[in-house]
Amino acid sequence: MDTTLASRPIQTVACTLRRPLGIVVAAGLMLLVACEHSGSVSDADAEQEVNYQRARRLCEQQDFSGAAEFYNKALLVHPEFANAHMELGLLYENRLADPISAIYHYRRFLELRPDSEKKQLVEDFIERAKLSLAAKLPQSPIVDASELTRLESEKTALLQENAALRTRVAELEKVGSATQVVATELTPVAVASAPPPSPAATTAPAVAPGIVMAAAPIMPTSEASTMESPRVRTYIVQRGDTLQSLALRYYGSRAAWGKIFQANRSGLPSKDQLKVGQQLVIP
Repeated sequence: MDTTLASRPIQTVACTLRRPLGIVVAAGLMLLVACEHSGSVSDADAEQEVNYQRARRLCEQQDFSGAAEFYNKALLVHPEFANAHMELGLLYENRLADPISAIYHYRRFLELRPDSEKKQLVEDFIERAKLSLAAKLPQSPIVDASELTRLESEKTALLQENAALRTRVAELEKVGSATQVVATELTPVAVASAPPPSPAATTAPAVAPGIVMAAAPIMPTSEASTMESPRVRTYIVQRGDTLQSLALRYYGSRAAWGKIFQANRSGLPSKDQLKVGQQLVIP
């Protein structure tokens, strides 16, 4: 009997110690559950957040900068709210002209919803924002493709014309040198081998009454060769060429296009029917 009475205070103390410990453990478990629940908030609950609602109203009022500010505040409260990232990405891309921020929020949406049915659509949004960003970057004027093509065409035409002129000059020089050699080599031989003129030969030929003999004019060799082979310029039509642009290049005035047109009437039905690769005579 004494033993039982003696043991009662010990049991009372043990029970007294167990109660606070159980309360602490229970409170800890409740705190963990609460934290876990707050971290995995549903989209429906996140849409009721004050900042998110304010952002939606500002969008309806066309205050896009203010809407972006409150969307970001809503994401501070619920950073895993995927729909807010999507709406903020669209806002940055379509209303605020900020493709960099739009790409960031589109990618956050895909990270939070990797299996979303909108995945392909959001990936297309990202590519579109990248193109918009590239268009904003400063570009050098040398990168202009049309201007580069025009310059290349002009360069090709000039090279072809230069080659044609070189060939023509070489031919004229060859003809001139051959004529000079023949004249130099044959003239002394003919003079040395020719018999002395007879009295009959020195006598003027008989001319019928009323007929006057006219001597044919003698032209220098260089002038004669020039008249026989006049210089001709040709041009191969390139993409984008017009008679006006060719007149400006060769004559310094677009109004002189009629010269080229008249010189090529046989191959030009009208002044606007140039064909790429067509050879034109430039008078």
